[in-house]
Amino acid sequence: MKIEISQKGGTTHEVELPGSVVVIGRDPGCDVVLNDPKCSRRHAVLEEGPEGILVRDPGSANGISVNGRRVERARLQPGDALRVGDTVLTLLAEIGETVVMAPDDFNLRTVVGAPRPPAPDLALRPPVEPPPRPTAPGGAVPPVLPRRRAPTAAVPPARPATVSVLAGLWALFVPASVAASLYAAQLLGGGALVWGLGAIASLLLAGLGTAMALGLRALAPWARHLQIATAAVGLVLCPFTLASATVLLYMVRPEVKAVFEEGSRAGSRPGNGTADATFALSLVGMLALGAALTAIAALLL
Repeated sequence: MKIEISQKGGTTHEVELPGSVVVIGRDPGCDVVLNDPKCSRRHAVLEEGPEGILVRDPGSANGISVNGRRVERARLQPGDALRVGDTVLTLLAEIGETVVMAPDDFNLRTVVGAPRPPAPDLALRPPVEPPPRPTAPGGAVPPVLPRRRAPTAAVPPARPATVSVLAGLWALFVPASVAASLYAAQLLGGGALVWGLGAIASLLLAGLGTAMALGLRALAPWARHLQIATAAVGLVLCPFTLASATVLLYMVRPEVKAVFEEGSRAGSRPGNGTADATFALSLVGMLALGAALTAIAALLL
């Protein structure tokens, strides 16, 4: 298939791609790599089959549109404009497949009663060689790098270190919350009503901890929002205020937001950089400090 790629800066490239499946996105492993900040790592997939060329959205953040209409899956015809972020890809007809009639072959005058003129002959224009592919100023390589790649098995997204620490802490929260609820019920007298309320509280807290541990491990977007909410509530708990502030600062970072929005859907592989390791160590240190302050307060009281 042959496509024309028009980018926001005004540069246009014509690319001819072999094969029947073409993956478009920012990931270097895609068949067409776009230098577009609004484009996801795997933004669109073109498939050539018996029904023609189909385009589908594998779960991009900003979606795709064909001829100005937002779609999840659509069939493309030559001349259709596919928008991916700020980049427009136009499907071109293969050279030599289109029959073109010259203007002189049309007879627009019709006389009643006159014999019909013979059918005009179809004139096939000779194939036109495509123009050379333009290059960026200074002879630099254009930002579009089409290439074929061997099919590989889907690789699950790698969790950042801080997210893994938070998932482990929520897993530890499950037995700790159950024990704390039952201990509080015993301190309050251990009546039937008190034990019942303690059992309900322990089930609710255990369910919250289990859901958060699984959601963070799967990089679910709802788990990030719920983690921000619980950290905001934790700011009012004096012993763990610093730990809650560390979690809030980490979760609102654009890099973390992109991991939860794109990593779980497009199979991206976010790296565990130095900043992420620093947040993980800071979180563990703030939790240890909060636990120490809580123990000291309990001994003094």
